[in-house]
Amino acid sequence: MKKLLVVLLAVLFVLTGCGGGTQPAAEEVVYVVGVDAEPATMNPDAIADDNNYAIVQNLFPRLYKLNNAFNAIPDLATSYDVSEDALTYTFHLRDNALWTDGEKVTSADVLYTFNEIVNNSYAFESVFASVESMEAPDDYTFVFHMAEPDGSFVPNLSWYGTFILPKHVLEGTDWMTNDEFSNNPVTCGPFKLDAWNKGTDVQIVRDDNYWGDAPKLDRVIFTVVSDGNTMYQAWLNGEIDEISAYYIPTTDLEGIMADTENYYTVTQVWPSPWYITFNLEDEHFGNVLVREAVMYGVDREDVSIKATGGYKPKNDHFIPDNYVDAVNDSAKEEEYDPDKAMALLEEAGYTKDANGYYFECEFAVMEGFDDFCKVIADNLDKIGIKCSLNVLDYNIWVEKCLDNYEFEITALGGFQGPDVLGTTRRWTTGGAVNVALYSREEVDALAKQATMAATDAERNECIKKVQEYLREDVPFILCVNYADYSPFKSYIKGNNYVSVADGGSMEKAGFSEYTYFWLDK
Repeated sequence: MKKLLVVLLAVLFVLTGCGGGTQPAAEEVVYVVGVDAEPATMNPDAIADDNNYAIVQNLFPRLYKLNNAFNAIPDLATSYDVSEDALTYTFHLRDNALWTDGEKVTSADVLYTFNEIVNNSYAFESVFASVESMEAPDDYTFVFHMAEPDGSFVPNLSWYGTFILPKHVLEGTDWMTNDEFSNNPVTCGPFKLDAWNKGTDVQIVRDDNYWGDAPKLDRVIFTVVSDGNTMYQAWLNGEIDEISAYYIPTTDLEGIMADTENYYTVTQVWPSPWYITFNLEDEHFGNVLVREAVMYGVDREDVSIKATGGYKPKNDHFIPDNYVDAVNDSAKEEEYDPDKAMALLEEAGYTKDANGYYFECEFAVMEGFDDFCKVIADNLDKIGIKCSLNVLDYNIWVEKCLDNYEFEITALGGFQGPDVLGTTRRWTTGGAVNVALYSREEVDALAKQATMAATDAERNECIKKVQEYLREDVPFILCVNYADYSPFKSYIKGNNYVSVADGGSMEKAGFSEYTYFWLDK
């Protein structure tokens, strides 16, 4: 039965054009993942690219990696030591890791990679903000010398934009323009790239020279389906094995979750709230009274129900509600009050025009956030702010909003972890995901104090004080918590959303690593 289905999948990809010139062999065990956009690059460190992250996690190592329980676990490094003063981290690398061209992976690759990230201010340079110097004393030892203690250094080093890259391939090249590496990367992971058929799919296959556990899948295909309804139907029809729960209509979700013969549902609440943020130099949103008006004018409960069917509950704080010991109930976001919102707009000097609007603005909307932003725009319409939605491809959104600050109001989500210090990237000066370009001296000082704190209690107190300033300045408004209710087809085993004790791989793999997946068909 399994072989027959794989053959049918191979035929499907021939007929639909998916897979381009590379087709899965009939005997392969193939797993098809639906994605709504393709990567900008296959270099995992050059830019922040959510569209490549699910893929590159399977291709490149980090010193440590984050598992799906949000814990840092060994990867290229087998262990590390920290000095008593917390100023020296010594990582011990495994000696049996090979690049796909046969070269050994050594500490020279680690030193090259991290120096390039810092020297060229690549996307997650901020991970190394507390690092004074780095050295590779021998092939399998790597040392960080810290300028000051950093309580979240290892978790951040295990997350985004810190994958180890091959020095012998990349040295002397520009990561941003090296298309040869982007299209045909030399990798060291459980899988390797087999084909990137631009606009259609990315295909990875098991790397038999990988040092670690061998994947049970032969091939994983990330097939690009830009239309969410089409993706959902392909999933229902068995053409795609996995899609994001986002593409399952909330009206259908309850019925699918109830069909326990064909599906099982995993749940996970991430510190990844959906939120709106402002251009603080904009003629309208540069005024804190206007930003406060928006806070009062957005009905977060309404957003939760209409945009997510209530599956993603409203957030009440300026940091993710997950961090219960750090949230400040005295500096919460205000509850919905449209009359108060309009009073603030009038206090800011606005009067309604003949159509009942105080002003109009453009809402820059990333694909995938359409429904979320539409409900917010409807809320703002009721308080006299007319928002026209400009829906952007993810890569265009990054260029327009994140890179060039060309927006009035926008929305995003994303992981604010792996611990509460992960929130600092959103609101410290120069933070990697500080889209608003918010900057306040007192906030930066508290973030630094939190980073150097010796205890969680001290760290949490600093973050609570930060929220007082965020409530005062309102550079963004967190709206709903990202709670995943994700149905998977019953034949999918080894899932990284399921604990090892229950037959999954949560403690061994990250959220999009497919090393331990297998299909029971």
